[in-house]
Amino acid sequence: MSRRSLLAAGGAGVTAIGLSGVHLATAGSEAAATVTSSGSPSAPDLLPLVKETTEGPYYLDYDKHRVDITEGRPGTPLELRIQVLNAKNGKPVPEAAVDIWQCDALGIYSGYEETSEAMNEGELVFDGPIPKLPPDSKTTYLRGFQMTGRDGWVRFRTVFPGWYTGRTVHIHAKVHTRGVLLDRAYAQGVTVHTGQVFFPEDLTAAVSRVRPYTRNDLPRTTNATDPFYSGDTAADGLLTVEWDRTDATRPIRASIRTAVDLDAINPGRRGNPPPGPVRPGP
Repeated sequence: MSRRSLLAAGGAGVTAIGLSGVHLATAGSEAAATVTSSGSPSAPDLLPLVKETTEGPYYLDYDKHRVDITEGRPGTPLELRIQVLNAKNGKPVPEAAVDIWQCDALGIYSGYEETSEAMNEGELVFDGPIPKLPPDSKTTYLRGFQMTGRDGWVRFRTVFPGWYTGRTVHIHAKVHTRGVLLDRAYAQGVTVHTGQVFFPEDLTAAVSRVRPYTRNDLPRTTNATDPFYSGDTAADGLLTVEWDRTDATRPIRASIRTAVDLDAINPGRRGNPPPGPVRPGP
């Protein structure tokens, strides 16, 4: 059983507030070519609740405690920063485990290479609720967790995600609390938030035109047509990003601040897919 299998069978949904991402300054000659995109207001108390999303069929409780999750996967470098705040008082939440996972540039998830390819090629179709799928390999790239510091922040080194059939570009995230870090694994915690973070469409379009993303010949779903994307604000999971408009191969910085109800339990039940046959999992 996984270390987080102690989760209660039920539980209230999480209350989460999305806050605007911090401005990550760049220095020197990069500044003129770097732009910041953010769709959220700056006043935290005016923001609506962040919408929870399902964990999808590709989550694996691997307890990979690390900053760099790339394992050599190619792609535009991405620094992702997430701050966890207490929804009741707005204060940073220290010692929370922030767990992320994503596909690679070609739309493949580690642990699910064969399954990912089958879904993307339309060989595996679900007309009802998407089941939890067993892994078909022991790979672990583009998965990992970090513990928040006293300021509530975590930082990951990864690559910009690719896309797969039916979904816009995104990264999955969970926040676990009430546990302890033992032997580089997070034990006995509960999941208080399950969600996804998204990128501005102009950034995704630019990255899609550089290698290795040009090798991804799957139809690309935009934010506007994605069944799980709900709006262009940080409250909807939209990241604040800094990137070089003249060169989409250069490192990207992205950040978001999110507040969670520390009394909630939300493991991200898969629920029902969007109407009609669903080829990829959410």
